[in-house]
Amino acid sequence: MKKLRPMVIAAVCVSLASQINFDIFVPGFMISLAPIIFTLMLYINRDFNPIIVSFFAGIMSPLYRGLIIYLSGTFDNVLEIIYADMLFYFSFGIFFYFLYWNRPKTTITNFFAATVISDSFANMIEVSVMLRFTNIKYEIFQTLIIIAFIRATISVCIILLLNYYKFLLRRQEHEERYRELVMITSNVKSEIYFMNKNNIHIENVMKKAYLLYKELSKEGYPVNLKEMSLDVAKDVHEIKKGYINIIRGLEGQFNGNTGNIQMNIKDLISIMNDDVKEYIRGNKLKIFVDFAIVDNFNVANHYYLLTVIRNLIYNSIEALENKKNGYIFVKIQNKNGECIFTVSDNGAGIKEKDIAYIFNPGFSTKFNKNTGDICRGIGMTHVKDIVNEVFGGTIEVKSNAGVGTEITVKIDERRMVAISQ
Repeated sequence: MKKLRPMVIAAVCVSLASQINFDIFVPGFMISLAPIIFTLMLYINRDFNPIIVSFFAGIMSPLYRGLIIYLSGTFDNVLEIIYADMLFYFSFGIFFYFLYWNRPKTTITNFFAATVISDSFANMIEVSVMLRFTNIKYEIFQTLIIIAFIRATISVCIILLLNYYKFLLRRQEHEERYRELVMITSNVKSEIYFMNKNNIHIENVMKKAYLLYKELSKEGYPVNLKEMSLDVAKDVHEIKKGYINIIRGLEGQFNGNTGNIQMNIKDLISIMNDDVKEYIRGNKLKIFVDFAIVDNFNVANHYYLLTVIRNLIYNSIEALENKKNGYIFVKIQNKNGECIFTVSDNGAGIKEKDIAYIFNPGFSTKFNKNTGDICRGIGMTHVKDIVNEVFGGTIEVKSNAGVGTEITVKIDERRMVAISQ
């Protein structure tokens, strides 16, 4: 019953479409939109058996049509018209079933040919019955074939438009997913990079705890102090093992061969542009971001570069959150063998005495006025480490309090296209 319900609904739609028509050749013989709707539904829903759909349509449409004729007071040849109309739908469904629906592999060309043939022969049968197989002329069949060709062409055009629309939707969805994947991968790879750096600090803490245990053992300190220092070393060692397992898991998921692929800077900035503007719209900020790519070039370690640019831009956004006319300008150029990235804004700026400390871990000039919480101040530290250690580049800050800030990153072109291992 559940399978029949959608086919009955389809038959109702076809019956309604059949009422949009015009008479031709003989009174009662009509050319309608029904075959177009019929074939479109069968193309979109391959589970619909055309014989079953045509059976229901062949009952509903003639009855509906006969009711209209009855109410209009025209009773001449009503039964003949209904009978011929039923033959049209039954014939159309049977022809279409064998020519298209029952075939294991089909193409749009098969669909077009099956539609033309089914429409032509079904109409020929209908008009022949209505003419009582007399006074049938070649011109009539010729016109019916032309009408079938036109209706099939309309159906195919609609299908192509629908397929193109689906393609655009899939493409948009693919681009959004790709952008999200690139941003997520960039964030994770950067975190892996800094987790590996922190692992060195964990190793040093473990060594110091163990050295402390050895010193306490030599000097004859109480046993509980020696055991405590040894426990600290052991605990740090366990933390290190868990830390390494997390790093290995993340590296297995995100590293692979992704670092061996170069990416065009324009494509990279396009992803960055979409991400930034989506964030600005989502937070209803009055900030305009302008990207100017003067020169185009490829980037090997693009995930790390994306982290650098993203941190700089989002730092500017934070500085402009309370400004009514915020402006961020990102300029990218390749000049004298150097790739230069400049991010400037018209925000609050940085005090001259603070500029020397902004790259220090934990330093931050931003805090929440409502809660008093200070930002962790790790973004600029990460930026500098990546610029210096991954790309061998430099970063320079110029800022005037109350005017704005300009940060410039310079990376040798050869390091930009080289893949770090």
